[in-house]
Amino acid sequence: MPDSTHGASLGRPRMSPVDARVTPLLPAHRTEEQRQLLSAVRGDDAPNLFSTVARHPALFRAWLPFCLQLLVHSVFPPRERELLIIRTACLCGSAYEIEHHLKLGAEVGLTDHDLAAVTGDGSAAWTSRERLLIAAADELHAQHTISDTTWRGLSALLTTEQLIELPMLVGHYILLAGTLGSLGVPLDSEHAEPHVTQ
Repeated sequence: MPDSTHGASLGRPRMSPVDARVTPLLPAHRTEEQRQLLSAVRGDDAPNLFSTVARHPALFRAWLPFCLQLLVHSVFPPRERELLIIRTACLCGSAYEIEHHLKLGAEVGLTDHDLAAVTGDGSAAWTSRERLLIAAADELHAQHTISDTTWRGLSALLTTEQLIELPMLVGHYILLAGTLGSLGVPLDSEHAEPHVTQ
């Protein structure tokens, strides 16, 4: 069985540009359409990712259901979903997603030991299924496909829906890492008020 947990090259969180390239929309600068779109993700308190993407309302409207399907209605148990997301965020060096999902991971029962292992800062004690899921995330990040060996192992353990969702879940968080880094979306823990892009 593949074990990529000791050989993965996990990315260190990359710094966003000093200034956001596309700033999150402050509540006072949102159109009525943008306010309605953001009402699904905490409205005035929407995280910076959402209040940035809302600058492109048509894309936001198409993307949000897919995002929430993977995050809220995943066919994976919450623990496995968060292992996959955190592993992918670390491989991509996405400080924004790491910040959010370390908290979510702890909320769904990942221990400090689990979190250290999945981020590459500790030794792993995964189940066989978890090892295969981590291997799949590593392979999708590195090669954009799941190897035959890993696929055979997963096929014996996962449902057809899980096999389909797995590369989409990992791929979505690779996409988000590229978007967050390229746009310079600030961490939500950074309380400095952004300047509004004209």
